[in-house]
Amino acid sequence: MISAKECWSEVRACYSGPLWHVAYCEPRAEKDVCADVARKLGFGTFMPMERLRPCPGAKPVSRPLFQRYVPVLVDPYLQDWQEILDVDGVVDVLRMPGSDVPGYVSTAKIEALMKAEAVGMFDRTTRWPTHFEINELVRISDGPFYGLSATIIEFIHKMRSATASKRAKVLLKAMGQLMRVDLPVTSLEKM
Repeated sequence: MISAKECWSEVRACYSGPLWHVAYCEPRAEKDVCADVARKLGFGTFMPMERLRPCPGAKPVSRPLFQRYVPVLVDPYLQDWQEILDVDGVVDVLRMPGSDVPGYVSTAKIEALMKAEAVGMFDRTTRWPTHFEINELVRISDGPFYGLSATIIEFIHKMRSATASKRAKVLLKAMGQLMRVDLPVTSLEKM
């Protein structure tokens, strides 16, 4: 059986940069943990927020998207992830199954969450993305139309579907003709 120290050494050998670990917090302590980890330890943090109305007609409120969890950016060569455990409000750090080695989330997934929050995907108080406008020229940032320019012609909001999301119909020129394509707003970026 491999010890936790040997396993952690293997993880560090595979990744040359910082890793996003996840701190598990006491109930409703996410904001304080996020601030304390950044201020006291100097680690990067990210806490995606959702905006919603607790009941119809109520004033909108913001709350953490992942309650009791805070992603923390740790460079395994320069920082000790165990310092996170000393921050008030932190219960533990999520670990790899069956070991004492901290688990991690890919940087790509955290960046996707950052982008989704920036374009208003977690804003449940509005049906339309707050980051874009109709007739705006945008660049497609992923998928088969990656790198192409397009014009937003309409927004679509599927609130009651299982895959509720904010989407946009765009007009783009591909293969020598104009095409209308339905894309998630997370696949668009400003030009």
